[in-house]
Amino acid sequence: MSPKERAVCVCFDGDRVLLMRRRKAGRRYTVLPGGGIEPGETPGEAAVRELAEETGLAATVTRHLATINHSDRRAYYLMLTAVPGEPALRGPEALVQSDDNQYWPVWTPIAELADEPLVPDEAREIVKRAFAEGSAGGR
Repeated sequence: MSPKERAVCVCFDGDRVLLMRRRKAGRRYTVLPGGGIEPGETPGEAAVRELAEETGLAATVTRHLATINHSDRRAYYLMLTAVPGEPALRGPEALVQSDDNQYWPVWTPIAELADEPLVPDEAREIVKRAFAEGSAGGR
């Protein structure tokens, strides 16, 4: 059986990036929105669906940024352009909220990215590179 693949969303709003802050089993960390690719879905379709499910934000895929193997899962990092707005937790993540398992989506200034406990390690460089390339392109 092949490992489950994952679509990872990189969304910017000006000089902010959309992150999912997490608290699970006493550990605090941050991830990019995203999730598993369902049978018959492309990574882009999964990214758009996952972003809507997790944050309520509609988006379109702008481009592929990277494909990384994280232990047993392949992750497709995609830049998305989201409809402006404030994210609100929805979908399965909202249903499993508890004192020991929490999610909250937040727009975070790129200048504060270094202070975020973002995992996996490669995600930080992918976000920084995508932001720098977008800024150079006059975003």
